Amino acid sequence: MIRKTAISLLLFLAMLTIGYAQPNSLNSDEPTVTIQDLQPKINYADQSTPFYQPIREKPGLALLSSAIIPGSGQAANKKWIRAGTYLLAEAIFLGIHIKKLRDARAQERRYKKFANNNWSVVTYAKWLVEYHNQNQQISNPYIDELANKVTGISASYDPDQDWGKVDLELLRNAERNTPFVFPDNEYGNPFSHVLPDYGSQQYYELISKYYQFGPGWSDFDSKYQLAWDGADMSSYFFRGADLAETFNDSYRLAGNMVSLLILNHIVSAFDSFLTVKIKNNRLETQTNFLTPHKSISLKYHF
Repeated sequence: MIRKTAISLLLFLAMLTIGYAQPNSLNSDEPTVTIQDLQPKINYADQSTPFYQPIREKPGLALLSSAIIPGSGQAANKKWIRAGTYLLAEAIFLGIHIKKLRDARAQERRYKKFANNNWSVVTYAKWLVEYHNQNQQISNPYIDELANKVTGISASYDPDQDWGKVDLELLRNAERNTPFVFPDNEYGNPFSHVLPDYGSQQYYELISKYYQFGPGWSDFDSKYQLAWDGADMSSYFFRGADLAETFNDSYRLAGNMVSLLILNHIVSAFDSFLTVKIKNNRLETQTNFLTPHKSISLKYHF
């Protein structure tokens, strides 16, 4: 009887032990593992990285960004004052360039119209013939032939008509053999230039710049000795010179703005490069995830 009671007691204790060893789904404090827990996790933080983040971290990209758009590299690195300065300079230089280029073209058209209406190759050639007649001591093997070509013709101050009335090569040969004669009958060097082709940039420049071409203007007085100081030049000569200087100044200013635009791109690019480079060299962020308490340490390089 005692033996049976002992065996029954042992079996009861064994069953009780097994019951405590099995997990109780209703009372367990352990977290439940689900299918969702086993699926791969997506790091949405990586997808929210700003597109300009590489410009903050890589000096080469910062340099390239500001080289293309001045101030963009500074803006990406939150250097707002410098970014605004470069962008403002870009807008100002570009605006002045466009305006001055437009002004120069309009002024150049105005000057060319004035020259076409008031300067004639016929007038110039006929004066050159009379210049030799008044200063007969000049020896020029081409002047008689030129005189025969221009006798009986008159200037219409229409380039399409006048330039077909004069043999330009013959005129140039006569110019090469024509010396300056000054009011005191002193002889100088031969003419420094020959007449360029009509419509060329050099043509429009020379006719209102060098005194030898002054007699081609319609209001030139009948003078056959040329002063050193241009006192014999007509009002149209000086008017043409002023108009030419005006549009040339506008072209020069427009060109200077291009140089400043290029300089602005270069300075902005290297400023961005140095900004990121210095930041990377001075500040290194190290995150330590190995200890129970996460920590961040900063290193400064001097």
